[in-house]
Amino acid sequence: MLQRGFTKADIERAARMYHQATDASRALGITPRSFSRLCRKFGIETPSSRKQRRRADSVHSA
Repeated sequence: MLQRGFTKADIERAARMYHQATDASRALGITPRSFSRLCRKFGIETPSSRKQRRRADSVHSA
């Protein structure tokens, strides 16, 4: 397996900038599965989990 050496900051930035893990992973040049794994490893909220949390927050606050 090729080690690319992404830092936590790299993954956080991609997770914030893109609305889908597919887009974030494409920007980093890795698979969506690898991106999700790295998010779990570093404790970073993925774009899809952020979307789910925002939906839940809006339902509870309404």
